[in-house]
Amino acid sequence: MEIKVLLSKTFNKISNNMSAPLIAISLMIISGLFFVLMHSAVKYLSKEVHIFEIAFFRCALVIFVLAPIIIQQGKTIFKTKQPKMQFLRIITNSVAMLCFFYGISTTPLAQLTTLGFTVPIFATILAVIFMKEKIRLRRTTALIIGFIGTIVVMRPDISIELGALLIIFSSFLWSICLIFIKKLTQTDSAVTISLYFGIGMIPATFILAFPVMEAIDMRQFTILVFIAITGTLAQTIMNTALKKGELALLLPFDFLRLIWSVLIGYVLFAEEPTFTLWIGGFLIIGSTTYIAWREAKLKNRPPL
Repeated sequence: MEIKVLLSKTFNKISNNMSAPLIAISLMIISGLFFVLMHSAVKYLSKEVHIFEIAFFRCALVIFVLAPIIIQQGKTIFKTKQPKMQFLRIITNSVAMLCFFYGISTTPLAQLTTLGFTVPIFATILAVIFMKEKIRLRRTTALIIGFIGTIVVMRPDISIELGALLIIFSSFLWSICLIFIKKLTQTDSAVTISLYFGIGMIPATFILAFPVMEAIDMRQFTILVFIAITGTLAQTIMNTALKKGELALLLPFDFLRLIWSVLIGYVLFAEEPTFTLWIGGFLIIGSTTYIAWREAKLKNRPPL
């Protein structure tokens, strides 16, 4: 109990000494790391378990991952002030997942990953149009540079195929989901949003998983639990970041997932980084660092 109190005081002290945008940016970066950990585990397990079955367990185990918080807060954790918004988010997320999984089965990994990075572009534009968030010219430029850096790193051979088009459509839908999440954070807690995500996605993922579902052993189940834990942490931390910061500010930092992917890929899968990786990584890190610096400097000044 003393350790818990000490950690709580330490966290509060750090939070008080950090600006809200900096806290939001830090949470977004940590969220990205957990997403990459989850994706790495999925990549490893997909050689043995169908990816649809993995997706089902990822959603179904959310309740167990959040069980301590559910027990502590009781029924209040299920209360939402925006049930319609939760429903729209679930429907949109379900369609996005269906398109994304089909794209996985037909699209090369490099192309898939690159197309997935179009989410910040869509979401930033939608945040400005529908949420009236202010975006400065320099931030827009940095966002574009970050995306160019991603292209340089991945060196995709993009062709117009159904799978690629569905991935782009999925990215567009996910960007809409981020808008829904941002609106939900205005009234609901980050944990409540994550809980509805997991429960709401169970039917869609079960439909996908049922035809290909097979028995799994304890080792595979342990990895599935790890996927559920890292995925839920990533989602909850991202929700908290969106509660504290604007979408247009936070989304460029999503590009840093690529850096985490390189590090983990090198350690776990012996994937050697290329020269283009360092060039693209420089563009990505430079753009996100510049965004944070300009946001702090121009916080109280009118937009360009």
